[in-house]
Amino acid sequence: MELLTVKPIPTKNWKNKMDRWELVVRRDKNRKKSQERVDERIHYLWFHYLKLCLNLEELNYYVEKKGGRGKVVAKTKVKVKKTIYKKWGLNDLYTVTFSKWYKDPKHRKLFQQGGFIPTRGTQYHSLVKRYNIFIEYFNRRTGNYDKDMQLCEDIIKKFQKERFDILKRNDPRSDNLSPFNKLIHKDIKDCEKTILACCNGEFPKSV
Repeated sequence: MELLTVKPIPTKNWKNKMDRWELVVRRDKNRKKSQERVDERIHYLWFHYLKLCLNLEELNYYVEKKGGRGKVVAKTKVKVKKTIYKKWGLNDLYTVTFSKWYKDPKHRKLFQQGGFIPTRGTQYHSLVKRYNIFIEYFNRRTGNYDKDMQLCEDIIKKFQKERFDILKRNDPRSDNLSPFNKLIHKDIKDCEKTILACCNGEFPKSV
C-alpha cells in the first residue's frame, strides 16, 4: 500500500491569535493589518492542503460517493487544475517551507490579485484536525475491521482527548458501529470535500 509523503500540519504559534482561530475578516480599528494576518493563516492552510492534493493525485486517489448500504455510486479523481495554480510555484511546494514560500511577494498577493476567494467563518483548528486525521488514517489503515476500529479510537484519543474521554464515559461500543468510527469517517469525508474544492481553486470548501 502506497503511503502519503506529506506530513501532518504542525502546531503553529501565531504572534497574534484570534478567538477560536476563525478565518474571517476582523472588523477592528486596524482592519487592513488584521486582514493581512487572516490572509497569512489562510495561505498557511491552503499551502498544506494543496500539497496533500498533489500527493493524492500522484497516488491516483479517488473520492468515493456512497449510496445505500455503503455501495459506491460515484468516484471523483483528485486532480489539481494546474492552470489555476500556475503562480503558486507547484514544483517547489514539496521542498520549500511555508515561511520561505510566503516571503515571495507574488505569493503574498495571491488573494488580492489571483482571484482566490476563501469561504469565510471556517475555524482554523477544524481544518487542521481534519487534515491530520486524514493523513493518519490513510497511512495506518489495514483493511482489517477490528484493527481499523481500534485505529479510529487511537486517532480520536490523539487529536481530540476531551471528546475521547466523553465517548468513553458513554460506552461507545454499545452501538453496532462505534462512534469513534463514525466520527473519524465524518472528518475524512469533510476533508475530502475540502480537497476536491482545493483542486479547483476554492478554499476551504465549495459553496
